[in-house]
Amino acid sequence: MRRIDIRTSSGEYPIILGKNIISQLKKYISDYDKILLLSNEDIGNIYFKRVLQELKDERIKVFTIPEGESFKNLETLSTIYDYMAKENFSRKSLIISLGGGVVCDIGGFVGATYMRGIDFIQIPTSLLAQVDASIGGKTGVDTQYGKNLIGAFKQPKAVFIDVSFLSTLPKEQFSSGMAEVIKHSLIIEDKEYFEFLKVKREKIISLDSDNLIEMIAKSCDIKREIVERDEFEKGDRALLNLGHTYGHSIEKLFNFKGMTHGEGVAKGIIFELELSKILNEIDEDRIEEIKDIFKSYGLDPNPIYYPEEIILEIMKKDKKNSFDKINFILFSKEMKVYRDSVEIKYILEVNNLFSPRYIKGIIDIGTNSCRLFLAQVFQGEEIKIEREISKDVEIVKLGEDVNKNGYLKKEAISRTVECLKRYKKKADSYGVKELVAFATSATRDSKNRDEFLNQVKEIGIDIKCISGDREAQLNFLGNSIVFEERILVLDIGGGSTEFTLGEKGEIEFVKSINIGAVRGTERFFSTQNYTDDTIEKCREWVKDMISEVKFLKNKNFTLVGVAGTATTQISVQKQMGVYDSSKVHMSEIRLEELRENLKLFLECSVEKRKHIVGLEEKRADVIIAGTIILITIMEELGVNKMIVSESDNLNGAMISKSI
Repeated sequence: MRRIDIRTSSGEYPIILGKNIISQLKKYISDYDKILLLSNEDIGNIYFKRVLQELKDERIKVFTIPEGESFKNLETLSTIYDYMAKENFSRKSLIISLGGGVVCDIGGFVGATYMRGIDFIQIPTSLLAQVDASIGGKTGVDTQYGKNLIGAFKQPKAVFIDVSFLSTLPKEQFSSGMAEVIKHSLIIEDKEYFEFLKVKREKIISLDSDNLIEMIAKSCDIKREIVERDEFEKGDRALLNLGHTYGHSIEKLFNFKGMTHGEGVAKGIIFELELSKILNEIDEDRIEEIKDIFKSYGLDPNPIYYPEEIILEIMKKDKKNSFDKINFILFSKEMKVYRDSVEIKYILEVNNLFSPRYIKGIIDIGTNSCRLFLAQVFQGEEIKIEREISKDVEIVKLGEDVNKNGYLKKEAISRTVECLKRYKKKADSYGVKELVAFATSATRDSKNRDEFLNQVKEIGIDIKCISGDREAQLNFLGNSIVFEERILVLDIGGGSTEFTLGEKGEIEFVKSINIGAVRGTERFFSTQNYTDDTIEKCREWVKDMISEVKFLKNKNFTLVGVAGTATTQISVQKQMGVYDSSKVHMSEIRLEELRENLKLFLECSVEKRKHIVGLEEKRADVIIAGTIILITIMEELGVNKMIVSESDNLNGAMISKSI
């Protein structure tokens, strides 16, 4: 066990560091009338029992907050204040934060503000919190405009760093913490710590206790020395913000989801190194060396390009800036760090260095659903998806009745436009550089499509109507990322079904046929009349319509199903109360299992189908026709199983330079 004492103008407190040391906490909690043990739901489930058994203290009450940075806000604070007031916590009470950076920040802020301040102790469970959030007395919460905009300085009474907690830490969160560790090695002149992190990488990653303790102790000591010198960030403490101006900005652009704090900091450090290269001519080899150490610990240090108005606006809202100047931590030619404001032209020059890497958005406007896909891409000779950010789907039924009268209904247009407004807002919030939208059969075949296209254009989205063959090509292209063998991609949409056969990115055959879940429902089951007769008529219709693809029967290929009709079969089969893309993608389903799904659907009225676990309510009226089409196609092609893929026309469009 190690002890590091921090001495500030606010008082002195210890950092207790070791393995399995929680029992040492007892001697620090004897003088309080009540104790609140604060954590999030995930950490509480894992560690509350252990901590309570160690302490065996009836004064302790537990309280959990939701997991995630998005809950580090005033609303969450209010729930804690209300609970403490209701349970008669006083100025003689104590709060113990058990968790990662969010819990430590919130617990510290409660300590700083409840009854104008009570004592608090930090028990950080993540590496990031152990080397950063739990030490130094910075507390705070986020607002919609930026990270940690509301906060206070208040030092804890003690910090207990137990490396045994790291054994349950997800890999990406350990990597996130390593970004702050690497940051510490860069802000000191002695490069011995940086070399230690390079040499001991394998032992550190394997969670060797001795090396973890040595590493964390060094990081804590670096932060201790800076905090003691500048407790309230009037000078040198700002050096701890290395990487954070850009890092906090990109975290905010990612809505604190899908981008860890550590990855943001790593990208921010590289951004500041590139600024320093322009301003101070630092060595390119040193930048590459720092990139390499980030990569070796599982971090992507490459910054992302954003349109200049977006990156500048969000950087200016960072709390470290004032007088409309944007402050960065820079490196001198000798690699010493210092703080300075930087002219906009240099910021934009560095931002432009990363223009091949950006956020792209794809919108697919189908007959039944409207989908949005956001991803981080890298554009070289080809476009590659580096990170999937989000996929959203809404059932808008744009093609409702279009098969009957050839027109898009006004209410259907209105529903879809409102959906697209939400998608545009989300794309803008992520800083999308390129937003591509395409529409398929319902829009393409309607007589009043210009009315719809013009309304959408007014909200800043241009839609391209694509042919069924092009949609099929995009589906195949999306799946060529995933499959190396010969595949037949089957996309049963609302108004049309696409067949694409090929191997290793080379297409052999494409066919789009006007059969689909909505079209079939309107043609045979308009009153939800699922009789043996109507079902057989639907099957005969499908058999007749797919005559041109029957030559594929018994050919050598893997059948790949994409889009809602296919993915719904898996979510129903696995009874997914909450749709889980990771459990759907690349799942296999057999013909007899599809027949069981169809039997389940047919046993229920449309109202009861809306409550089938795994079946989205708005698909309840068209899923039977879609399933009949799917089963009939598989029977006619002599296929008894299908792989369901989520890598579809959205993915294909994402890696295409043009639609």
